[in-house]
Amino acid sequence: MKKSVVLVSLMCGFVVFIGISIATKLFNGADLPVQISGALLEAVVTALMTYFLLAGQTGHEEVKERNVKVFEEKSARFNKFIDKLWNVWDDHSVDLDELNELVKMASQEIVLFAKPNTVSRILSCLIEIAKQANPYESDSKNKETTKLIQRNIFTIINELAKELGLGGEIDEEINNKLNELDDLVLQKKTLT
Repeated sequence: MKKSVVLVSLMCGFVVFIGISIATKLFNGADLPVQISGALLEAVVTALMTYFLLAGQTGHEEVKERNVKVFEEKSARFNKFIDKLWNVWDDHSVDLDELNELVKMASQEIVLFAKPNTVSRILSCLIEIAKQANPYESDSKNKETTKLIQRNIFTIINELAKELGLGGEIDEEINNKLNELDDLVLQKKTLT
């Protein structure tokens, strides 16, 4: 449709220009037809330029609006997955059912919106968590296993934050402080 509008505009402008040129010849070079043809030609050129500018601006606005909607959906899905990670990690243990839910959720929620490198890193972390998950005993009994699972969960969260372009990251210092807090909480729970 856009090409047809441009083509019709150009054809109309050409016909008007030819008509004015013929009128100028009939009036033997009088100034009035030349001025009219110049004004009409200027109007046609201005209309075409305005059309192209508005069409381009509309296209940019549509792309921008689509990108905002995709970002909002991506953020919602990533936050949902992070909430699930924290819920799974709440007891400092990951059982096989919880791991299965995380894999299912990653496949449904994350794969569609994340870049392939991010998905690969997340799946690698889930594989490491799966290797540590023990169906016969709680992971929280083995401190080394707990720290390894926690590190992989933090890596997943960091990858999702990078994907969204957020500035936050769970670095080594924050990880150490979270571990210290975890240890304090766990010690106080065992005392009660």
